[in-house]
Amino acid sequence: MSKTTRVLALFVYGLMAAAFLAAGATTLLVNTGLLPESLRDIVLKFAQNNLGMLHVVQELGTLLVLVGLVTVWFIVHYGQSRFFHWALTTYWAIMAVIHWVNVAGPWESVVGPLINTVPFVVFLAIGLLREATEGGHAGNAERRPAGERQTAGVP
Repeated sequence: MSKTTRVLALFVYGLMAAAFLAAGATTLLVNTGLLPESLRDIVLKFAQNNLGMLHVVQELGTLLVLVGLVTVWFIVHYGQSRFFHWALTTYWAIMAVIHWVNVAGPWESVVGPLINTVPFVVFLAIGLLREATEGGHAGNAERRPAGERQTAGVP
């Protein structure tokens, strides 16, 4: 079962990495001429056609690229990803809460907050599954010094 959990977690991490990298890169490419006009228009509309707001959106884009790259790192180093997983779960919980308690006023539909709750539920479920199947021991061999790994029969 832990192999299935690992594949599921890696798949979700891959989706998240791709989404973070794509969203971040899209915001950063707005005025380069490399972004298709339709995507450029979406970013500008999101920034309310305000260049000051666009600058803030692009700064957010740099953070999305960073999180995407860190996610890729944890795909490669899955055995060390337990804390990262729970940090992302916490991030998604906060994102869900801010959409349920919207400072811009009452929401027009429950659909938006529900959609923003889905990543939290997915990460929580995978995290609980990892705890149940891996017991927090995934990658212990990777964390041991090389001499101990060889003694334990791990290359």
